[in-house]
Amino acid sequence: MKRLCSPPYNTQEPVVLKKIAHDNNNEDETDDHSNTTNDPISDVDEDDLVTGQKESIDFPTRLGKCEVCAALEARYTCPKCEVKTCCLNCVRIHKKELECDGIRDRTKFIPLKDMTKMDFMSDYYFLEECTRYVEDRKGDRVKRYTRYNCELPIHLYRLRQAAKDRKCTLKILVQNFERHKENTTYYDWKTKKIWWRIKWIFVNAGSLCYVDEKCLEDRYLRDLLEKYVNKESEEEVPEKRKLEYYQSKGVQRLKVLLKSEGIKKCKDRFYLLDVNKTLKENLRGKTLVEYPCIYISYEEDASGFDVIDSDEDVEAVTKQHLDNLETYRQAVLEKQRREKDKSSSTDEEEDANDIIAMQKLQKETRRKERQRKREEYESKQNNNFLFTDEQLMEVLSSTTEDEEDQDQ
Repeated sequence: MKRLCSPPYNTQEPVVLKKIAHDNNNEDETDDHSNTTNDPISDVDEDDLVTGQKESIDFPTRLGKCEVCAALEARYTCPKCEVKTCCLNCVRIHKKELECDGIRDRTKFIPLKDMTKMDFMSDYYFLEECTRYVEDRKGDRVKRYTRYNCELPIHLYRLRQAAKDRKCTLKILVQNFERHKENTTYYDWKTKKIWWRIKWIFVNAGSLCYVDEKCLEDRYLRDLLEKYVNKESEEEVPEKRKLEYYQSKGVQRLKVLLKSEGIKKCKDRFYLLDVNKTLKENLRGKTLVEYPCIYISYEEDASGFDVIDSDEDVEAVTKQHLDNLETYRQAVLEKQRREKDKSSSTDEEEDANDIIAMQKLQKETRRKERQRKREEYESKQNNNFLFTDEQLMEVLSSTTEDEEDQDQ
């Protein structure tokens, strides 16, 4: 069975309908006439032929040329940076060059005179979303408060106060943090002792990590490391074979470092600890977040570790830096003041020179005026019958003397 259907619109082959040619033969003409009378598109002219190709659409030119290629008319506008583009390639180029994500900035300032109804509704919806976000956080038992607007439980308050009495600053994180959840440090109210949770990180063994849940603050640091770096220790330690180099060095030759917290550039700064001192003495003057993290290395000069003495040294360096900045600021202000004084004195000298030049110009103008009058009197001397020569010279001399007195 033959299937009759129209060609799809997305076909790439042009479909051309041509006008049926008429033969001169009467029979053919009659047959053609009978066929064409039933064909509704037989009267189509050749100029009006229908093709399957999509005609080009002329987009409006109100956006101007594409700001990326400048070859075609722009069709799209970026919601964020408002760059006009014409195609997908230009959009990608503009995003890569300008590092634009194409997301409209809903908090961008718009002058009141330029605001439209759409801008007003956008701001209204944005405020509604903020309100819903706040209400959602208030109803969530986990996220409705932080440690800073909620009082500490009594056991954490006692722990922090005990650390403060030992000259150690202990910072407690919000209860949702993983580090806070896994912390087992506590303060024994009866014995007045702190049992610390310590995280040991052996940097030269692939950052092998061990955790001691309870370490009494009065124990020496060498005793706490004994089970890790001593082969004869009876305590079982998983993967202890990886610590052979540490065991060959011995605990006295190891470099024990404490991760710094709460200071400038604390990511790469560490405190050097003494293995012959107790944990309490080593933590004095330090800042901790929940519990101490101690790094152990058997290298003399461990790369990537900026060793500092204490927080006081960092504060001293910071204070020295601030003093240097203040000195530099004072020097800049003094230099600007001198330049201002110099410019003002230069302006005064220029004003004085201008006054002197003006006075000289006025004197020269008066001298030329006297010369002009003298020449006029000399030219009219023969025609002047009212004055004698003595009288004329007397007038000229008096005028000259008066002008010279004015100049003086």
